[in-house]
Amino acid sequence: MHSASVIIPTYHRPKELRDCLESLLAQTVKPLEVIVVDDGNLEEVPFKQEFLDAGIGFVYHKKDRPGLTESRNAGIELAKGEIIFFLDDDVILFPDYLEQILSVYSENQGFVAGVGGLEDNKPPLRPRDYIKRAFELPFLAWGLREGKVLPSGFCTQFGESPFPLRKVTQVDFLLGGVSSYHRDVFREFSFTERYREYGLGEDKDFSVAVSRRHPLYLNPKARLVHLEATAMRPEDRRWARMFLMGTYLLFRRHMWRGWWSWPVFWYAVAGHFLARCLALLLFPNRGKAEKIKGLIDAVTIIAGRKAPDL
Repeated sequence: MHSASVIIPTYHRPKELRDCLESLLAQTVKPLEVIVVDDGNLEEVPFKQEFLDAGIGFVYHKKDRPGLTESRNAGIELAKGEIIFFLDDDVILFPDYLEQILSVYSENQGFVAGVGGLEDNKPPLRPRDYIKRAFELPFLAWGLREGKVLPSGFCTQFGESPFPLRKVTQVDFLLGGVSSYHRDVFREFSFTERYREYGLGEDKDFSVAVSRRHPLYLNPKARLVHLEATAMRPEDRRWARMFLMGTYLLFRRHMWRGWWSWPVFWYAVAGHFLARCLALLLFPNRGKAEKIKGLIDAVTIIAGRKAPDL
């Protein structure tokens, strides 16, 4: 199989990082090296000696300017493997995660640009979620094929449709903390910082750009558990604003073809907004109200032409 470099950006989560690294040590196929990029102040780097004893390279890189995008780019500069994995520091891998991902690269006869896996602990959709999604469907704010970008810039996330992927499938995007790429990809592409202030989704932006030239695949047998810390998630209003801004940036860079594309985008935004209002009406709580405010904030930025220049 191809050699693998595993890049793990981390920030003030030593317990989560320890669990992640322990799951890497238990892999059926060992990586060439592990690169920990620290935005915080790790007092101790866990399992460093255990990796070295197992013949696995271990690189600890401390940087001053915080940011996930910068951490990924810094890790790429240090990586030596043919396949570069990106993991969040709060994931725990199934023992065959690396093996399942690398097998797609090895078994495909053509060039494979990237391969992703799935979060095993993603909560199932509730009936209320299906109501919201069904409402968004005719507005092109949601689709039935997972891993696809719609003409509006909205995406169908993995695990959020009635038709989950069951086999290795070509997709339009991968999620940053569950992804890998052939190192040759980084001769053409790099993660952008344009999302730093305005939106979520620099991982989608990168992967969609790659998928326009080279094939990306999702292997549903490659699984991990994502123990996302609630303290790291933006508050509801800011999250909704960043979500819509990220969708706009993705649309503007990859889906926009001319003035006639704008009605498609705004039609989808209207559908998403109305779906949020419907959810608030049927299942009222403060979080849903704050998300609606966040969507209004984003619309104000976009309509006021205050979004970043692409």
